[in-house]
Amino acid sequence: MKSGVLKSLIFIIIIVPVLSCCRKNAPQTEKETIVRPTVVTLNSPEPNKVIKCTDPVKIAYTKNQAGIAIDSVAVFEGRNHSFSKPGDPGELYWNSGDSKMGQNTLRVQFYYSDSLTESHNINLIILSDMVPHNYTYRVVNKYPHDNQAYTQGLVFDNGYLYESTGVQGKSSIRIVDIKTGRPVKMVPMAPQFFGEGIALYNDQIYQVTYKSQVGFVYDKNTLNQIRKFDYQIREGWGLTTDGHNLIMSDGTSQLFFIEPEYFTQVDQIRVFDNTGMIDSLNEMEYINGKILANVYGKSFIVIIDPAKGKVLGKADFKDLIPEGYENDSGQVLNGIAWNPENGHLYITGKNWPVLYEVELSPSL
Repeated sequence: MKSGVLKSLIFIIIIVPVLSCCRKNAPQTEKETIVRPTVVTLNSPEPNKVIKCTDPVKIAYTKNQAGIAIDSVAVFEGRNHSFSKPGDPGELYWNSGDSKMGQNTLRVQFYYSDSLTESHNINLIILSDMVPHNYTYRVVNKYPHDNQAYTQGLVFDNGYLYESTGVQGKSSIRIVDIKTGRPVKMVPMAPQFFGEGIALYNDQIYQVTYKSQVGFVYDKNTLNQIRKFDYQIREGWGLTTDGHNLIMSDGTSQLFFIEPEYFTQVDQIRVFDNTGMIDSLNEMEYINGKILANVYGKSFIVIIDPAKGKVLGKADFKDLIPEGYENDSGQVLNGIAWNPENGHLYITGKNWPVLYEVELSPSL
């Protein structure tokens, strides 16, 4: 018996590797992927072509293989289908009028008679097609402002200003009496946080921080903290709301649209005027379907179309900068609040001793 068992074991040890080897070397039955040379070459537009919004873009190509028939050509902007053309048109025209400002990617998809397809990407940079309107202003009132308040966010509601101040270890959220400039209530932030922009949404104050990627929600009346939230945007600068979403700046040309419950991003735009990108967007206010934004280190604010990122207008407040503050990078214009009752703006800056009430012309 032992001899029989031993012979069976020897047989198994020898035959199993042989079978495994046979399987490993057996012919592959899976269909091999066919790699075909590029059928077409795009001739225009050139990569990263700069155009104005509404400009038509000529898409021209040549075929490298005469024996392959093109059934149709489709153009996509991002994931959105723009249009299709049957047959082999040779050139097409895409209109940029409905596009957002900044970098856009077109995908040109070729469909062939043998059911294969080929796609090519085109990068474009789209500028605004309009020269921004220059707004003027009239100073209506002038009020005192805490010159120790490094203003990061400013909101008007029911006769009071809500103000967020920055600087590590000195940041705060406060309710301010406009006429005196003094806080009616002030809550210091924990020293590890650098306070940034604020927005009033559903009777709650939302506040973001500079580099911590943490935000806070406060009760409007008491400034008691209700909750905090995390976000993935690298830096928090300005914050406002269109009544549905929060809108956040990060010190670049980008604005992020964020739903306020879970603070997830739902959209974004880049801000461009007719000459190029507007960088360093900071404190913001949403007014009558437009976004007003400070540009860090500049004396003007820009008025932005929130749908496409076009700069619609500019208002320069250089004459309001306090004497001696003109060349101080730490005491720049920053702070926009809007009184919907009379349409006036409240304008101030970092550590400014004064708050201005102004009326824009034309009105927003």
